[in-house]
Amino acid sequence: MSKLEKFYVFCIMLAFISFIIYLYGYFDREFIRVSSNMIFPVYALVPVFSAYFATRKYGLGSILGYAMFAFFIGLLSWFVGELVWAIYVLVYSIEIPFPSIADIFYLLGYPLIYFGLVSYLKVFKNAFNKKVISISSISGLIVVIVTIIFVIPEALFSSSNVIEGAISTIYPMFDAIFIVLAIMGALIFGGGRIQSSWILLSIGLMLIGIVDLLYYYQILVGGIWEGHPLELIYLWAYLHLAVAFYNHTKKI
Repeated sequence: MSKLEKFYVFCIMLAFISFIIYLYGYFDREFIRVSSNMIFPVYALVPVFSAYFATRKYGLGSILGYAMFAFFIGLLSWFVGELVWAIYVLVYSIEIPFPSIADIFYLLGYPLIYFGLVSYLKVFKNAFNKKVISISSISGLIVVIVTIIFVIPEALFSSSNVIEGAISTIYPMFDAIFIVLAIMGALIFGGGRIQSSWILLSIGLMLIGIVDLLYYYQILVGGIWEGHPLELIYLWAYLHLAVAFYNHTKKI
């Protein structure tokens, strides 16, 4: 069994373990409150290592290397955000710490990962065509319309202050961009040598974008608790990103 295959198995095992934890935790809220906040930083750290190894392989002497470095720093920022969130819940007993210092690290990760995506896509700018632009634009428009109709009004209505309102509207817009770039990447690299890497990366980013929209909407309407089943999608998204970067190092 190759190292790549072993890493696949490792991530599949992590996905299965997280499913069992959340399945049991659905019937035991105190168990899932503690266990979910313990495993989230761990799962968020897995793609950080994968992106780090990719950065080391490609170096910083090329656009690809800079893209991987941006992914690494962005994912590292998200890991810190997950860690800070867990500290709020487990140490200070603050349920659903939103907004909080954790949001600083979550929000910081978005532009860094955008930079990585855009830098990577620039390398293959000749692959852009009407089909790619059209599908990406239509997908983005649908996400933006849904966000404007369902999420942003609720964010503004439910927010208790300007800062909370601003953060609640920034997240869905950032997630909409994620979904568009992920779809664009999947269309451009479909059928190529790095198709599997980009499909995994696209799935991971789209999962994050979609679940973010659902999660923060549920926060605003009071439908979220620590260990909510939606969190499971975040964990699986992190694993998709981890496999994507590790797989990429084996393809190029």
